[in-house]
Amino acid sequence: MLTADGLTFSYNRKPLLEALSFQAAPGECVVLAGPNGSGKSTALSLLAGVLKPDAGNVRAEGRIGYVPQGTALFEDMSVADNLAFFADLVGVKVPKEPAFGVGRFLKKKVASLSGGTKKRVSIVCALLGDPANLLFDEPCAGLDVQYRDELTALILRLKQEGRSICYVGHEVSEFASFYDRMVFLGNGKPQVFEKADLSGTSGNIIEETMNLDSAYRALCAACPKL
Repeated sequence: MLTADGLTFSYNRKPLLEALSFQAAPGECVVLAGPNGSGKSTALSLLAGVLKPDAGNVRAEGRIGYVPQGTALFEDMSVADNLAFFADLVGVKVPKEPAFGVGRFLKKKVASLSGGTKKRVSIVCALLGDPANLLFDEPCAGLDVQYRDELTALILRLKQEGRSICYVGHEVSEFASFYDRMVFLGNGKPQVFEKADLSGTSGNIIEETMNLDSAYRALCAACPKL
């Protein structure tokens, strides 16, 4: 369980987030969405404890795993050494078969990897120690369809395992198949929408994705320029 309760944050004395409140229960994925500059990545940093809110608090049952927007890896170290470092931080051993196809890159230096592979390694690092809560900050930015499909399958599995997930993304096609709730930022006080409010309940993923896309575009169009 991961709960944000009235999170408020200002940057250079300018309010960025105001009274952000939502809950991600075990097996749920909450998407934080909105235009650029609306505070999505800042919200994840607050949830992860990287930033301290001006007001409000975060409550988490269990450990939090965090996949930041950048890779946050040691570029001059091998994948194996990166995994060992992050495993040591949470007091566990690196699994013999790392998730997400990372095992075949263990001996390579991070600097030599593609953007998608670096993101895979970041995700595996976040999964070390089986955190109950996971934060994903734009994990699909600039990456191909195959990677997105594999990430979707991973997130669906994590939901089945009962993890609480917060996900930041720009394109609705990224998260339409696995989100349960959307928190929209950038138009005054954060707005919380259930999946049925935005996508409908037709059971047709194409139709539901189109509904979500239309609703999301309308929300963005109503936002003041940031």
